[in-house]
Amino acid sequence: MSAAGPTRLLGQLFCILVGALGLGLLVTKGVLVPIGQWYEMHKARSESDLSQAFAIALAVQALCAVIGGWLGNRLFRRCRRKRLAASSRR
Repeated sequence: MSAAGPTRLLGQLFCILVGALGLGLLVTKGVLVPIGQWYEMHKARSESDLSQAFAIALAVQALCAVIGGWLGNRLFRRCRRKRLAASSRR
């Protein structure tokens, strides 16, 4: 295995991690927290309602992390493909 192999793997893992954390934080801070605060103040009638809303928010956050990781991987592959195409033209 050449030195480019581990470097490429680390770059790909970094892109996946950044995508997962980025989309997860964006959705959490931009969507889930405001909706959760509104729901707690206006609609929740008991602790059971709040615990159900919390479970749904965790599921949405996990789904966003998976989608963000997938998007980060796609971005890495697209950039790598462009770089390889540009280097093969030279």
